Amino acid sequence: MTEDTPSPPDMNLAGEWDKAVESRTVKDRVYEAVTTLTSPTTVADVAERADCTKEGARPHLEWFVDVGVLEKVADNPALFVRNEAYFEFRRITELTRELNTPEAAEEAIDEYRAREQELSSYFEESSPEAVVLSETTYDDLDEAYDRLSEWRTVTRRLRELREAKFRLESNVSGSPASSFP
Repeated sequence: MTEDTPSPPDMNLAGEWDKAVESRTVKDRVYEAVTTLTSPTTVADVAERADCTKEGARPHLEWFVDVGVLEKVADNPALFVRNEAYFEFRRITELTRELNTPEAAEEAIDEYRAREQELSSYFEESSPEAVVLSETTYDDLDEAYDRLSEWRTVTRRLRELREAKFRLESNVSGSPASSFP
C-alpha cells in the first residue's frame, strides 16, 4: 500500500464479541438462561446454563420471580419456568410502539389473516390444534411441520396484533388505558 491509500479497517470482530460476552454480569447471564425456560427447571440447571454457581443464580431467580419474568412452580427443589404472560406483554408493547397507529395495526392484521387463511387451506382445518400430522406422508412431513409451526406463530401474532390495535385505539380515544405502557 502507498502512503496515499489508507489501510483497511481491522475487521476482527471476534475480539469485540469476546469482550461483550465477558462483560456480562451474572444477572445478565441468568436472564439469558431463564428466557428459554419452557419447562420447570432447577436452580442447578439454570446456574449451569448461566455459567455461575447455584448461590450466584438463586437471588437473581427470586428477583425475576418478584418482577414477573419467571414463575416459581415448586419449592423443594425450587423449579422455575418463564412467565409467558410477561413475555406476551412485552411483545405486545413492542408491537404497539412499532405500529404506532390503529391503521398500521389493522394493515398488519390483514396480512396475517391472509397468511392464516392460506395455512388453513393447506391443512384443510380451522385451527392448528385440529391438525393431525399422522395422516401426512413421510415425504411431506418436514414441510407439514414447518407450516404447522408457522401457523401457530401466525395465530399467536394475530392475537398480539389485535391487542396492540386495542391499545392504540384506547390511546387515541384518551381513555384511562392510555396511561399504561
